[in-house]
Amino acid sequence: MPTTPPRRLPVSRLPLLLLLSPSRRAPVPPSTLATWHSGRRCSSSSSPTSTIASLLSPTPPCPTLTLNGFVRTVRKQKRVAFAAIGDGSSMQTVQAVLTPEQADGLSTGVAVSITGNWTPSPGQEQARELQASSIRILGQNDAASNPLQKKYQTPEFLRTLPHLRSRLPLNALLLRLRSLVTAQVTHYFSINDFIQAHPPVITSSDCEGAGEVFTISPASTTTPTRPTDDQKQPREDLFFQTPKYLTVSSQLHLEALAQSVGKVWTLSPTFRAEKSDTPRHLSEFYMLEAEIAFTERVSDVMDVIEGMLRHTATHLKASRVGQELLEARAQEAGPDASATARSALAQRWQGLIDGPWPRITFHDAILQLQDAVAQGKTQFAFPPDHLQGLQTEHEKFLADTVGQGGPLFVTDYPRSIKPFYMAPSVDTSMETQAAPSVACFDLLVPEVCELAGGSMREHRLAELLKAMDDHGLRNATSPTSDDQAEAPSESLDWYLDLRRYGSVPHGGFGLGFDRLLCYLSGYSYESLPPNFSLSANMLAGAFAGIAEHSVMYPIDLLKTRMQVVSPSPTAMYSGISNAMVTISRVEGFRTLWRGLSSVVLGAGPAHAVYFASYEAVKQSLGGNEGANDEHHPFAAAASGAAATIASDALMNPFDVVKQRMQMHGSVYKSVPQCAREVFRVEGLSAFYVSYPTTLCMTVPFTALQFMAYESISKVMNPTGRYDPTTHCTAGGLAGGLAAGLTTPLDVIKTLLQTRGNAADAELRNVSGLWQAAQVIHRREGYKGYFRGLKPRIITTMPSTAICWSAYEMAKAFFIARSEGR
Repeated sequence: MPTTPPRRLPVSRLPLLLLLSPSRRAPVPPSTLATWHSGRRCSSSSSPTSTIASLLSPTPPCPTLTLNGFVRTVRKQKRVAFAAIGDGSSMQTVQAVLTPEQADGLSTGVAVSITGNWTPSPGQEQARELQASSIRILGQNDAASNPLQKKYQTPEFLRTLPHLRSRLPLNALLLRLRSLVTAQVTHYFSINDFIQAHPPVITSSDCEGAGEVFTISPASTTTPTRPTDDQKQPREDLFFQTPKYLTVSSQLHLEALAQSVGKVWTLSPTFRAEKSDTPRHLSEFYMLEAEIAFTERVSDVMDVIEGMLRHTATHLKASRVGQELLEARAQEAGPDASATARSALAQRWQGLIDGPWPRITFHDAILQLQDAVAQGKTQFAFPPDHLQGLQTEHEKFLADTVGQGGPLFVTDYPRSIKPFYMAPSVDTSMETQAAPSVACFDLLVPEVCELAGGSMREHRLAELLKAMDDHGLRNATSPTSDDQAEAPSESLDWYLDLRRYGSVPHGGFGLGFDRLLCYLSGYSYESLPPNFSLSANMLAGAFAGIAEHSVMYPIDLLKTRMQVVSPSPTAMYSGISNAMVTISRVEGFRTLWRGLSSVVLGAGPAHAVYFASYEAVKQSLGGNEGANDEHHPFAAAASGAAATIASDALMNPFDVVKQRMQMHGSVYKSVPQCAREVFRVEGLSAFYVSYPTTLCMTVPFTALQFMAYESISKVMNPTGRYDPTTHCTAGGLAGGLAAGLTTPLDVIKTLLQTRGNAADAELRNVSGLWQAAQVIHRREGYKGYFRGLKPRIITTMPSTAICWSAYEMAKAFFIARSEGR
């Protein structure tokens, strides 16, 4: 039978691998390859599409090219226009030089495609620029309503724009960082013979001890009917017949796979149903997990993490993404601290590369914490104890001291605080401790604290069953609502089967991938926004107000006495020390504290409103935007003005009662009696007759004080961290400046608030700000407006120092407590 010759396919349809096989092709000289490559990049018939990253690379691109991206800014002049173009491949932009006609219709946010020549720039801000020959608008942009305006956007605001926030240069850089770290982790595991696995996201494993789970169920398509009293609630039909969950950990699946192929790893999403108001607890995040079979030492597992992070940090340091991260941190820190911020991040990477990666036991870690407290080196809100786990504050201290600002392994935790599946420690020195320990570890790094955790898994069936009994995990007799026994967890059945059928010694770890990215980038997701909690701000404000008014109350009484117009002869003082001695000798030392309870009653709620309003208005006006050392004087002044308007409405009546009781010869015995008498004799208006004057004084006073405090604080402490010295100094200087400038208004306010006790008929009948000012000027001239200037400044400087110190201390306490949870 004749044979049909094989059909020969055209070369263009042959498989690519076949064309490139050694037996099918002749060698091509390198010079020819270079010619082909150059011809493809710089064809005369078409302009190659370039990215900004490639334009800024050392290899010069083709002179004629096309650039796709978004307009960041545009400047239009009579004869020429300049547009800054960004495409997400780099933090930097490229300047495109356009004609006015080409720039028509361009605004921030417009997507464009620009073709032109990449030529040297005559300007000094960039080495080269794109001289546009043609431009196409690919996507229109409504500039007026675009939420991403040319200003700093807070993380809280950007969370409401998940579809747009990645266009910001920094967010695009973090996406590139995530891609690079993922690639390097994959490369490390590949060269070390790990098998990548993709465990299911929907699983029957609830991973006892790993966290609260989200239970999976289909969306209901019908409205459920409420059963009557004589009807039994129908049992819900489960979509999967048995409960299924969103995975909280892939550990169980990886343990099974590791005993099939030796070493496995995965990078997959995990879900935790933990309600929390801190950024440390996320409902969805990525977890990098690995399991190693046929290993009997937990140090082998730690070696894998150490090698992986060293490999990743080495490549990040040498990459363009790494250089842009350093530049971004330097720009955010400002010119004064840019070198420090850049070197701190570079030192963090170098710490991962060089080590020393110390390893200490939990027992030794607790001893070091307790020793630091005993020597007065530090104080902890939660005392370190062998029977408790490490708190965030403990982990930070250990990472900074024992870890020397770098990574630190803490090993061999007590069995009582760890999950049932962990194998006992093999180190014989652990046996001397009172509590048995397990072969496990936590990896701690500065700021982020716990980055990874792992252990040896108990692979012996009898020992595992005993550990389960100790944790109460094998009780399968719990009655359900329909009086049926609840079945044991399916994940436990799997776990036992792995021990029944050829189990091997093995260990593994889980690493929070998002935390790793935060650590490598220097952008911490744990920091709370300044306006973090209304209730916490109000409590902090109340604490600050009571502290401020209580400590300096005697000096405030002297100020009131010295500001009274036409006082009685026995209440005339030559100075602060004379007033203090005279009052103490004639009226008794306790007189200096008359009316204090009125201040305590009023200052708490008034300052709660005061600081809550301040934080809310400052946040809405952008006062928290930008780097920590960026000044926002208008936002600070406006927020201070709004705060005092709200708080003075509450405080003014208490202030009236206070000053009535502070006066010489006051007949009032208590705050309630004074309030009743003033209301009975003068009516409700007496409590607010000075309110307009109070606002005329306190609005500029607070605006000046807040503006000065914010600016002085940012000069003294550009990092923005809690620093008692800064808060105290800035608060005192700001208060003294504002007090000196607003003393005339304070004198007028005192006259209005004490008029009811005046013997002079003219003073008793003063009814407003201008009339009071005229009376003071007519009787004492301009110097009358500065009566009590020294005691006012002496009172205000320590008062505002105490107030800001107390407020910032309270805020720091609430933030620390939130992080500790």
